[in-house]
Amino acid sequence: MILSKHLTPKTLCLSLSLGVLVPIGYWLTQATATASAQTPPPPQQAPMSPPLAPPVEQSVQKPVALETIDYQSMLEGATVINGSLTFEQVVALMQKHHGQELDTKLGQIDLITALLDYLRQTQPEHWRVAMQALLEAAFPGMAAELMRLAENHLEYQAWYAAGAEDIQQLDPDTRMEVLMKHRSDIFGKEVAEELWQHQIRDYEMAKAMGRITSDKERPLNERLEELSQLVRKTYPEEAISNQSLAMGDSFANKFLKASQEELRDMPTYQRRETIAEIRRSLGYSDRAVENLARLDRKRDQRWNAGDQYMSQRQEITARYDGEERQRRLHEARQTLLGAEADTIRKEEEAGYFRFEQERTYGIH
Repeated sequence: MILSKHLTPKTLCLSLSLGVLVPIGYWLTQATATASAQTPPPPQQAPMSPPLAPPVEQSVQKPVALETIDYQSMLEGATVINGSLTFEQVVALMQKHHGQELDTKLGQIDLITALLDYLRQTQPEHWRVAMQALLEAAFPGMAAELMRLAENHLEYQAWYAAGAEDIQQLDPDTRMEVLMKHRSDIFGKEVAEELWQHQIRDYEMAKAMGRITSDKERPLNERLEELSQLVRKTYPEEAISNQSLAMGDSFANKFLKASQEELRDMPTYQRRETIAEIRRSLGYSDRAVENLARLDRKRDQRWNAGDQYMSQRQEITARYDGEERQRRLHEARQTLLGAEADTIRKEEEAGYFRFEQERTYGIH
């Protein structure tokens, strides 16, 4: 049961909605379209009998020592509640973890999703009434606003759950248009844009990235410079250096994948320098660039050995049959591929020949 501040910039779209990220198309589509959190559909409206409301003689405003609450603080402030809490303890926990974050819709939806998760497990038949009572006790001046946001949140979840399969079949542009229209219809345009601001940002970046990387009329270094400036203008430095999940796969990897034709035509030394510059320009630290360069050199050695093996394999299979062929292939694998020899053998038995695949420089 989670009741905490677990919504951060890099988990924004996961906490906010019914648990879907719109595939942001082009280069970030695969990274973020499926990076989503599934929230169960809202339960049926329960009988309006307040099971969690405190007795009349019990003051909901009475401060409670948080030390009496049995929970474990987890990463990013997440709180796992170990056991049943009193009404006052839940109120105190809400105020402690969310009270300073309610000036924005992002902070409000964080509270709502955390409280929904807790109440669906502890009060599955009466969670709406319990939620109303808790909000009125914890944040009396905002209870009505928070409850409306919760109802909108649940309406959106239900709408998406009913049409998720059809929505996922749409092209990225149409999908975003449909989703934002319905979000605006439910939450209002201004609130919807605030709640999904990071998703909108990532989507627009994806389109810009597709445009920049596909412009092969311009030299690679010019495209890299434009993309680097756009990334640093759009994202906070911390997000860029962390290459956070909210941005999907790293920008450097996306650019590398889009630049393979040019990288393949370069001599080895130039390709290595270019890959290092791409990584450095798009957010990797100098240390990370050095570590990845070492990894690339190992990959170069592996692919060189693989090319030699495939050449020998072709000759062996042309000249030998039966046990002699298998013996010679085994020797070639052991000599050239070392620790990977048995893995390569199993792949070949399954009909897969990895060194016949086209290499993606800087990726594998």
